[in-house]
Amino acid sequence: MNVLYVDDQKENLNVFRIAFKRYYTVFVAESGEEALDILSANQIDVVIADHRMPELTGIELLVKVGELYVNTKKIIISEYINDKVIRDAMKAFNFDGCMSKPWNGEELKKMIEQGI
Repeated sequence: MNVLYVDDQKENLNVFRIAFKRYYTVFVAESGEEALDILSANQIDVVIADHRMPELTGIELLVKVGELYVNTKKIIISEYINDKVIRDAMKAFNFDGCMSKPWNGEELKKMIEQGI
């Protein structure tokens, strides 16, 4: 399974890569635009995106993913998980999951597995 994790903080990308590389083929991107480039060149099963990123937010990215790659699962991660914007986006755009940041590895793995 190919999983793409998108976060503008490099340390978060490194932590994700280390935590999940034994379970999945892990791709990481520091921006929404970089993520779209990776998606166009690879078959990605799950995209996990941080909500608060410059230029293209996680919500905006996952909406595009939903439009372009209908079978790709979408998970949003945010420190502000109870934010009305995130709850509304989850419903409106059929995101497959939502997790608070910092995430728990076992819970996130379970969410990835349930999404597939």
